[in-house]
Amino acid sequence: MGPASHVGLRAASLTPARQLIVWLDALKATGILEEAQVGVPELGLTWAKRHGVVAYLVGRAHVLERDIQVRLGVTEHFPDDLPYVQLAEVDEDLTAWPTAHLESDGNVCFTATREMVFDPERPVELLEAALSAALSTLEASWTAPDNAELLNEFASYWSHAQPIRGHLRALPLYATPDDHLRELHAWRQADVRQRNAQGRLLPLKPGQRAADPAIIAVADDPEAARAFDQLGRNVLGPPSLTALYVPLIASPVLRPPSIDRPWTAEDLRRVVRDHLSPADLVQLDALLTVRRSARDLIILGVPRPDGTGMGSHAAVAVRLSGMRGGHALLPSSRVHGVRLQLQDVVRRDRPFMMQRGGSDDQLSHRKVLLLGCGALGGHLAFMLAGAGIGHLTLVDHDSFSHDNTFRHVLGRRFVGKPKVEGMAIALRERYPYLQVTPVFGRTMQLASGGRLDARDFELIVDATGNATHHLGMARLLRQQPDYPPTLLSWLDVLGLGGHVATVFPDQAGCPRCLYSDPQAPLSNVASFSAPGQELGRDALGCGSYFTPFSDLDAVRTAEFAARHAIAILSGRETRSVVFSWKGDPLAFQAAGYRLAKRFNAVRRKHLEAGVPYKTPRCPACGGRS
Repeated sequence: MGPASHVGLRAASLTPARQLIVWLDALKATGILEEAQVGVPELGLTWAKRHGVVAYLVGRAHVLERDIQVRLGVTEHFPDDLPYVQLAEVDEDLTAWPTAHLESDGNVCFTATREMVFDPERPVELLEAALSAALSTLEASWTAPDNAELLNEFASYWSHAQPIRGHLRALPLYATPDDHLRELHAWRQADVRQRNAQGRLLPLKPGQRAADPAIIAVADDPEAARAFDQLGRNVLGPPSLTALYVPLIASPVLRPPSIDRPWTAEDLRRVVRDHLSPADLVQLDALLTVRRSARDLIILGVPRPDGTGMGSHAAVAVRLSGMRGGHALLPSSRVHGVRLQLQDVVRRDRPFMMQRGGSDDQLSHRKVLLLGCGALGGHLAFMLAGAGIGHLTLVDHDSFSHDNTFRHVLGRRFVGKPKVEGMAIALRERYPYLQVTPVFGRTMQLASGGRLDARDFELIVDATGNATHHLGMARLLRQQPDYPPTLLSWLDVLGLGGHVATVFPDQAGCPRCLYSDPQAPLSNVASFSAPGQELGRDALGCGSYFTPFSDLDAVRTAEFAARHAIAILSGRETRSVVFSWKGDPLAFQAAGYRLAKRFNAVRRKHLEAGVPYKTPRCPACGGRS
């Protein structure tokens, strides 16, 4: 806890103590604190030592009807680092009721949000703003209804209630905290298996089952835990234990333990039994009567009044040991000699991971077929995964080479490997829970051979940028009338622009409609380059032909395509239209190329809104749905 550091990007340097004193004296002169004095930390002031405070202003303030003493401390990195504020004294005993956002040493945890601006070029005003923010935090804590602020920060207090020595490593939780009491699968170290270089699980070592019985991970679904890290050398095998998830009910007397007021086994039992619904209490007792081990792990779900969705509950863990004659949470059991160990929980459940990263958990079960894993398709695959798509099937027939490096998402460690295999590895490394199926080969051959069925997917994305492939897709889709929505994406050369075409089976317009009248030379009617030009380049002769566009153009078009793909899957886009972004034509024209009439004829706002592209004389669909 504590204020966020690095409020600016100033050059890293230490501020002389004399200058710090000058700024603190200037703040003192404003009268913001009564009986204010500037000082340097004396020995034994643990707050100053913990936070690196080298000078402070101490004085009295009034918050509501309380008379308090506060310290405003600065480090030698101020004003690049925010100051710290300590509640040093208060005119009443607060130990019986913890104050939210207050650490054990009295440090006030005020947060520098995006809406809160601290200007390091105005150090005295920065000091005043930080002090005001800390006092406002205390006021909000003392005026919050019931103990809402404490419940919102319960997990933080749980962490601070644990002794530094013997502090347990946070427990991975592959389950979403909610209001449903249940048993969870649990693993101990002896349940961990190892993969060899080929990905096969190695047999257990002799005596491994007798290893430390302490639980190292818990989950609702064992497969979810394994899907989190699909490439790790250590794999969670079959779980050998269970833990209990116990969701508590909010109440004015539910408060966390502290270093000064630790929980006993009797406290834990009282807290749990006083904060369960009658139905949950009956269910809990039924589960406890068959849990006869001397050890157990309890995950408490703590309601957060300000939390929504995946943040509606916090999760904390408590380890029980030394139980004799029944479970310590049963009302009639003996708790003498029962030992408690508090433990933090680190959430690894899919909803938390995805929503925390800005992904849409509603897309986690959608299946997308991505054709083409070149520069455009590579970036697009990562963007679709980052948006929340849970199942990606990648199709490409090419291998990664050194000359792909500067505009492909893959790195050089994948040189010589099929792009689909490299992409699958890179995607699994980055995105937990993502299911990736690499398919090496050409689309039409795979489809005709029965290895690829468009109807297995909810969206097809063609990122090949290849006209022949587009025409083949037109035939393939017409052969399967119940095909899913399809999106085609491609670039013009030299930063001229990028395009996305959407195809829906119940509407006019197909990939063949994107190309000119059958009686004319074949060209893409949506392109910004005039037809009849040779736009590719030959670097070193046969086999080195390439299309000149930059990585920036590929990224921009991939983002363009990804946003429209998500719009299709979410039901916000239902039209067969072409979207385009228009770039700067200078490099294109400087290379001696000619612009198509469409580049200047269609306004930018219309290009971005979508333009119908059906062709009445299309040989594939005849311009009909």
